[in-house]
Amino acid sequence: MTVEVDLVEGAGEALDGIRKQALDWLTEHAVLHGVVWNTQEFALRAVRDGAVVGTLIGSTNLSWLHVALLAVDPAVRRGGVGGALLARAEQLARDRDCIGIWLDTYDFQAPSFYPRFGFTEIGRIVDMPPGHSRHYFTKRL
Repeated sequence: MTVEVDLVEGAGEALDGIRKQALDWLTEHAVLHGVVWNTQEFALRAVRDGAVVGTLIGSTNLSWLHVALLAVDPAVRRGGVGGALLARAEQLARDRDCIGIWLDTYDFQAPSFYPRFGFTEIGRIVDMPPGHSRHYFTKRL
């Protein structure tokens, strides 16, 4: 039996349909093992003097909170905004009965920031992108 593999690129209905099919198959398999997917996405905004100065975008699923993006306006960095966003995300994780938080960042961003808030580096991919590293962190609650 010959298998042909084709490439589907870009956003749109075709890619959405492929993603849905893959998620359906994975969900079906997970249920056989007693795992139920229940992804709940969220966004947090930090506001100072009426202006948005930081955002954290993430989701909760499988009893963990994932921080997908954390960004702070360069004009207010080192002013407590990132810490406030992480603290609010941690409270959300506790409210949703999560057992931990996980995230990743790059060496040119702020890997030294997260240990100050109780995160432990659990892994690293060197040369992602080339010349840099991607760091993975968790924090158990």
